[in-house]
Amino acid sequence: MNFTRIYKRWEDALGQPFIKYGSLVSRYPWHILIACVIINCLLGIGLVRLQIETDSEITYTPKNAQSITDRAIINSIFTEDKSGTNFYTKSLTWNSHYADIIIKTRNDSNILAPRYLDEIERIYNFIMHSINITTDNATSSLVNICALRNGNCVVEGDVVFSRAFRTAMESNTISFPLFNFEYLSWTFGDPQVSESYLVSAKMVRLVFYLRQDTETAKELSSAWEKKLPQMLGRFPSIMDIAFSTSRSLDDELEKSVFGDVPLFGFCIAMMLVYAGFAMSGGDCVSDRQNLGRAGVLATCFAILGSFGFVSAIGVKFVLVVAALPFLIIGIGLDDMFILISCLADCSSAQQSTLEDRMMETMRTGGVAITITSITDFLAFAVGATTPIMVVSHFCVYAGTAVIFCYLNQLAFFVPCMVINERRMARNDHCGTCRPIKPREELRAEGKSICYTFCCGGQPPRTRRDNESPLEHYVKIPFQYIVQNTYGKVTITVLFIVYLAATVYGIMNFKRGLRYSYLSDPDSYLYTYNTLFENHFSWEFAIGFTITSAQNYSDASTQSRIFEMLSNAKADDDINQAIAYDWLTDYKKSIFYNDVSERSFIAGLKTFLIIRKDHANDIVINSEETNIVAARFYVLTKDLPGSDQQGNVMLRMRDVAYNSPLPVVCFSWPFIFFEEYVYSFQITFTTVGMAIAAMFVVTIIFMPHPLLVACVTVTMVMICAGMFGLMYYWDLTLNAITMIEIIMSIGFSVDFSAHICHAYITVDGATRKERVHNAINRTGGPIINAAISSIIGILILAFSSSYIFQSFFKLMFLVMVLGIGHALLLLPVLFSLVGPVTEVPLTPTPTDKKVYAKTISMPTDNQTNTTYKSEPTELGNVSMILRNDSSNKHTVITQL
Repeated sequence: MNFTRIYKRWEDALGQPFIKYGSLVSRYPWHILIACVIINCLLGIGLVRLQIETDSEITYTPKNAQSITDRAIINSIFTEDKSGTNFYTKSLTWNSHYADIIIKTRNDSNILAPRYLDEIERIYNFIMHSINITTDNATSSLVNICALRNGNCVVEGDVVFSRAFRTAMESNTISFPLFNFEYLSWTFGDPQVSESYLVSAKMVRLVFYLRQDTETAKELSSAWEKKLPQMLGRFPSIMDIAFSTSRSLDDELEKSVFGDVPLFGFCIAMMLVYAGFAMSGGDCVSDRQNLGRAGVLATCFAILGSFGFVSAIGVKFVLVVAALPFLIIGIGLDDMFILISCLADCSSAQQSTLEDRMMETMRTGGVAITITSITDFLAFAVGATTPIMVVSHFCVYAGTAVIFCYLNQLAFFVPCMVINERRMARNDHCGTCRPIKPREELRAEGKSICYTFCCGGQPPRTRRDNESPLEHYVKIPFQYIVQNTYGKVTITVLFIVYLAATVYGIMNFKRGLRYSYLSDPDSYLYTYNTLFENHFSWEFAIGFTITSAQNYSDASTQSRIFEMLSNAKADDDINQAIAYDWLTDYKKSIFYNDVSERSFIAGLKTFLIIRKDHANDIVINSEETNIVAARFYVLTKDLPGSDQQGNVMLRMRDVAYNSPLPVVCFSWPFIFFEEYVYSFQITFTTVGMAIAAMFVVTIIFMPHPLLVACVTVTMVMICAGMFGLMYYWDLTLNAITMIEIIMSIGFSVDFSAHICHAYITVDGATRKERVHNAINRTGGPIINAAISSIIGILILAFSSSYIFQSFFKLMFLVMVLGIGHALLLLPVLFSLVGPVTEVPLTPTPTDKKVYAKTISMPTDNQTNTTYKSEPTELGNVSMILRNDSSNKHTVITQL
């Protein structure tokens, strides 16, 4: 027995539950439909428990990342918040509350001029004194809530207001990057340097840090940050002002995503229009526009129920989930088109009753949509295991929505199919649901053409009667191309070019995410991020913390410390000229004493009174006999790229790991670098697991070696194409695109599974015939599902959100690639090496009318006699002659 017949028997076994359900729903459609609506609405109540998580650190940092563990260790050692007494950014373990201001000249002239510095100082004074917060009848300005050092507000870049800087500016002797022990590299945008002196710059950057050492300070700082954009946005100045705060990214992410949520309503309207148009055709009885709209409503109820259910069980809503409804609608319409196509295959001669037609529809269509729904769900289930919250929570919402969408197609749309079939059987009008006459009768009665067209019709008798123009005509070009020799050659060449472009794109693949992508181009944050990313260097301090007590007066301990710092500064991305090393500075001071550990500590305490910049980095026990822990820092060079940032983190960790001392390497930006570093690993691990899961599902539901190979290879090719073609669309691998790649795995299986399933189940004595029939059955649904999905996400292309735009780009890619592989590559492959049976699996219906009469035939000794009788119309059958009894036969005549 060949694999095709094994597959047929296995599919028959799989179809038995669906046959029973088809019988059930054909008898109780209204009961099932009403129950479905009630359950979805009750689950939708769970949305009252919806919790939104907008903290970018929580959502984008992998759970149990090393930086999270390292920060916890450091925070357990350095427990005191110094933002109200002795604030230094290098010792931060979190992204401190701040206001970051970039001031630039409008004509890009040199900002190192007295009139520009005067204007910058006026802006500075406005920020310090004129943005006030009123609480409990008390008014607070920035001077009351700013982070402090030596009793003064900490403002990075305020060196430009010093007399020394003014004097050096007038004499063109501003040393760069160090000026009077102040590091200027991150203060000036587009600096021009000659012989180590700063000669010009186009921008100045001021960073105002806020206190966080008390709950009151936190509340005031948060309120002040919120007010800053409102006040500074209206400030009149001869210069351009760009600004950002520590809360701006989260605020803008929420605004940009939820600001586009009204697009979902427009998407629903478009889907209702398209689904109705795609189902239009036939006459006033056979028209199925309302059935198409029911498919959209089924998906909407699925979104309501699934979101309510997931919210009720406490899964937080991350902002990326806002793009999910646009995608679920496409999945729902894909299932809808498949079910309708399978119903169209059920001719009235083979299934004489509605129950028979629904049983056959569910046997074929139920299995088909189950395969794709399971593959989609498994792709998201695998994605839900990823340690990045924005990915895992999206996949939980998406996987649940896929299951609800599948169940709603069975419990909402299938009953609607039954109700529609009953309407057609009664010959009721599709709009008014009132009985009407066939158009032939109306014409015979002399009715007008307009009346006949608008008020006449009859149930469909063939598949062609059931198909709309969008179902029938769109598949014809594909049927022709894949059967034509020139078409096959062209398809082969196109896919070779596609693979070459994919390989090149993968070789140039990039990872990371620019902050400017996450904000609306019209927002203040986008302006700030664009200026910062393009015109300022980004250097940061990396701390090496010795986490246990050591004998620091011992020469061997000091040697190990200096060796560790030397190894760190030997890295190409580390600034060799600058380090924050309290031990070296202490040894150079007059207070240094290494006679004993106690005398070492006594001299160190006196040294720290003068050098408070080191005071935050040393922890001495209460007896003053040991240094419990200590920190040392190196400074990176300008690292604009995500790859550079992530790689330097890994290399510095290696330096700490290879030190004989117990060292933890940490810098607060490491929290965000974790995503850059591990997104690549996490993505490929997740994709590999998902592909393996898809492989197993394909074996279970389509146990034919060729089909399993075709689906798997297609899936791998589409996933590789997604990675490769991202390069041409200027997309990088990050947590957001990771979600879309995981989605593409499920979608890449859908269309190829439909065509494979159709090829193995349709009739046809030759490969050419079976390819033709397979495209005839699934070509229309595949194309319409892809078009509906593209229409659903098309409006995302006009969104101001990077999240929505990237969703559009990658979903458009996967739809185009899915159609190309399912309706071009696989049919060509099947036409060459596809499995084929000698006899049809099911009788092939004919559209011709046949007539029968029963006659007495002469025996062997009787003379031939011609008998005439009036024929009786039976309908459409496939047999030409059927024996009845000994000498009586039923003669079937085609007319």
